[in-house]
Amino acid sequence: MSAPRTPTESRDDGRAPTRDEAGRPRVPQPSAAFQSFARTAAGRALITGIERYFHAELVHGERIPRQGGALIVSNHALFALDSAVLYALIIRDIGRYPRFLADRNLWKIPGLRELITAVGALPGEPRAAETLLRAGELVIVYPGGVDDSLKRSSQRYQLQWKTRSGFARVALAAHAPIIPIVGSGIDEMYTIVAREPWIGRRILGGSRYDLPIAFGAFGTIVPRRARQTYTVLPPIAAVGDASNPQDVERLRATTYDALESRLRGLRNERTPQ
Repeated sequence: MSAPRTPTESRDDGRAPTRDEAGRPRVPQPSAAFQSFARTAAGRALITGIERYFHAELVHGERIPRQGGALIVSNHALFALDSAVLYALIIRDIGRYPRFLADRNLWKIPGLRELITAVGALPGEPRAAETLLRAGELVIVYPGGVDDSLKRSSQRYQLQWKTRSGFARVALAAHAPIIPIVGSGIDEMYTIVAREPWIGRRILGGSRYDLPIAFGAFGTIVPRRARQTYTVLPPIAAVGDASNPQDVERLRATTYDALESRLRGLRNERTPQ
């Protein structure tokens, strides 16, 4: 008979976190093996290689707390490559291993499922996110999700959040500050001219997963070496009641406006390649 799972353990099968006897989500922990690897010479070389390939830098990193729970909210890019770059920068500059909330359908893809679980990602679920924040974790969420990641080049630097406000509700429930981060250069990695209407929706279950027809360096799938800058904006205090729709909307709108004010400038100065 296998040993019972502790409250922080979870199935590694791509499903949402299981729950303990009290109904609390069992939140999977980031792979100890991955963290150990990141501290080796090879791991440091990988992190440095990611940063150097994209000439990446983290601006105002001092605004990210060195301890305690905080919710990082950002814009997103194709194939979530920006997540890997931001992850590497936070490890290097802040010394923390952030957790990611990702679309649960990504756990249906063999190989990708194991990779994103190893680096500490978990299927997006409000109670799991709240548990992480209350435990003092640094959590990264992209409210635009797949819609933001798979947008066309004509939509570069346009947030695809629609009316999503779950992240604000989670921050209020956990009393955790929101740290907005604007990623620039991330929408120049690829030129996305269209999206195919067959494969993505068959695998993942809907038209929002239609795969992009994208061209990177020299017309290949390799991303261009676009210079990437991740600017950390001033923290936003999570003040209010998570059960009050007005408080949730106020925090959502404040976060959206903070990012949008910077992204508007990027849309004006950059053109698709």
